[in-house]
This record gives sequence, C-alpha cells and structure tokens, in this order.
Amino acid sequence: MIFGNSKAPSAELVVIGDEVVSGLILDSNSQFLGKRIHELGVQVSRITTVGDSASVIEDCIKLALQRADWVVLTGGLGATHDDITKSVLLSVFECGLKKDPKVAGMLEKMFQVRGRQVPDSVKTQCDVPEKAEILYNEKGTAPGFKMLKGNSILFSLPGVPLEMRYLFEKYVAPEMARNNSKVFLHRLIKTTGLTEADLWEKVGSVESFQGKATIASLPSHLGVRIRISTLAGSKEEGESCLDEVQSFLAKCLTHYVYGKDEEMLEERVGELLREKSLTLATAESCTGGLIGHRLTQVPGSSDYYMEGFVVYTNDAKIKRLGVDPKLIEEFGAVSDPVAQAMARGVCRITGADVGVSVTGIAGPMGGTDLKPVGLTYIAVHDRAGTYCRKFIFRYDRVRNKERSAQAALNLVRLKIQGELGA
Repeated sequence: MIFGNSKAPSAELVVIGDEVVSGLILDSNSQFLGKRIHELGVQVSRITTVGDSASVIEDCIKLALQRADWVVLTGGLGATHDDITKSVLLSVFECGLKKDPKVAGMLEKMFQVRGRQVPDSVKTQCDVPEKAEILYNEKGTAPGFKMLKGNSILFSLPGVPLEMRYLFEKYVAPEMARNNSKVFLHRLIKTTGLTEADLWEKVGSVESFQGKATIASLPSHLGVRIRISTLAGSKEEGESCLDEVQSFLAKCLTHYVYGKDEEMLEERVGELLREKSLTLATAESCTGGLIGHRLTQVPGSSDYYMEGFVVYTNDAKIKRLGVDPKLIEEFGAVSDPVAQAMARGVCRITGADVGVSVTGIAGPMGGTDLKPVGLTYIAVHDRAGTYCRKFIFRYDRVRNKERSAQAALNLVRLKIQGELGA
C-alpha cells in the first residue's frame, strides 16, 4: 500500500503448520499480526501459509528475505517431530546450534513450579541458532529468534497465539516502531441499509483523496463497512486526514452511517434512547428474540429496554399483543397491518415510548408466490405514529433473522432521529 510518494517499509508473514493449511485450526495469528504491523507503519505485502515441509518453508523464507524489510514467521518452534522451523533457519542462515543457559534456567524454573523435571524433548529448546538473538519466552517453552540477512530482519515466533502475541509486543513491536518514522492509521465507517453498489453510487469519485488515503469497502449481509487507511508522519497528521475523509463520506451517505470502528448499532440505539429519555419494547416473530438479545448485550440497557415478546404463532400475537384476529385472517400474519398492530400493541401493553415489531418468513420453507421466503415487515411505533417498511431478503434462514434484526434496530434509530414519517 503506497500513499503519495512515501513508501512504507514492507513485511511478509509466513504461517507454518500442517494444522493450519488443513483447516484444523483457525489462523488467528496472521489476523493479529497484520493489524498490529500495519499500526506500526509497516506494509504487510504478503501472508503465506505453508505446511510442515522443510523445503517449502525454506523457499518461502528465502524469497521473503529478498523482498521484504521485515519477515515474521509463526509456528514450528515446539519440541515435537513436526516442529522443523529451527532446523530450516539453520540452513537459511548457514549456522549451527549453541546452548543458551538463560533458556535452560527458565525451563528449569517453569517445570520446578509444576513439580516436574524438564522432559528430554523439551531440553532441545535450549539449543538455539548461533546467529540468532534470543527472544525469551516467559509464557511457554519455545524461545523466539531474531536473525539478520542483508537489509532484512527476520523474527521467528511460536505458533501458540498467547506466546506469539507476548513475544511480538515485547520484542518485535518496539523494534519496528524505532525503525520507522511513519504510522499507519485506520478507521472503519459503518453503514447499513445500502448495497455496496448503491453506496458507491452515492459517494461518487474519491480521486481527491488519492495520495493521502485509501478507501475500501467491506460488504456483508448486515451492511457495508468502509475502511479508511492513511500513512502519515504523525498520529495527529493521520487523524486529521481520517477526519477529512470521514466528513466527506458522512455528507454523501447521510443517515446510512450509524457508527465507526468498534461501535455497534445496538449501542447507538441505546445512546439515542438514553439521550431522549425514551424506553423501548420489542415484539418479535421470525427473529425469535434476536433484537432483544442484541439490545441486552449492551451494558446498562436496562435504563431504556423495558421488555420483549416473542410471539411466534398467530395465537400468541392475538393473546399477548392484542392483534385483531380479523387482520391476520384478511392480510396474513406476515403483512403491513399486522406488523403495525404488533408495534402499537407492545407499546400499549408495556407503556414503552417506542415499540418495534418484526414479522416475516425466515425460510427456507413456508413461502408462496405472493409471499416469498425472506418477505419481512418491520414496524416502529411512537407518539408521532407508526411507520412500517417491507423487506424481501434471501433464502438463508439464519441470515434472514440477522438481517431482520439489523433492519429493525436501524429503523428504531431513524425513528428516534426523526428521519422516518408516521
């Protein structure tokens, strides 16, 4: 990633292990490293995942050392037969092993606490490459290594996430920070209610930011996140650039933007309810309580969330919310009139200031030509009146429920903000 004429130093990650390439374990290491290394102002140009093959690992390391300023390996430093990273490093750096007394002392102390002798297999961790600077691991038995080749610096870290993160923060991050005058900064702008294509049609050209920032979209079934990234000489300079781009996007996308970075839609809804001293109640059919679940995931939600009803059957809608049976008979349970009656009913019964209801066909069965799978009606009621919107989602049951809950929370947000009619 290049911003303007300033090229960031580059890094390559090599993730080692048959268990990773086979899919037996999730590679969380590269996700962590990619994010942290970018934060330190270093461009991650490649992430390579390889199995426990000495020749393949060696080829990957040699190529990475030719291309990148920093090379970070994870995995293969344990004491079992398939942990071969150390032996590959001996070949790449053309050196032998030496005993490290500090590693030996740490192992003795670690196993003494456990009331055990150091196993012979683990004692091999005391043998370290002659050309390596040792990264002492207080979280496990395998030390890490720092090795130099040409203008490149290689760090080899254990694959255990806890140990990898510990050694990265103690040794790697400070060195990257010292050797780099630039910082990468990122910001996520969160939107919902727009497809990716519709979003970029509203935004239009972003050429005015070329050379200062990159703007990328990350779509999902719940909305589109926009990632703004910039390489700057200081945090203050970078934040100023991010603010400029965010302001531009906010003007283009108006009410479709609900938050940034780690902010959640349910948090924003809670903030609005608290600011306006309003209470909320929910009436859910096809979502089965998912809206209430999301609301109550937010600490302090009891300040504004009163109660929720899961009225899955027609009889429940009639008995619990007072929905007129004639509405269900005439229009069906999945309809605009029933959704509105549910929202009004939950406010009447609970005394809440705002009521939201959802009724739909989650699928994969139950649809008809007139009412296909994914058809959903969501209504929001408050003192100003009742607003209802029709949605047609897709055939995936779980995603339909998640999209319905997202849409419902968003309509509550817009209703409180005065951006929906009665």
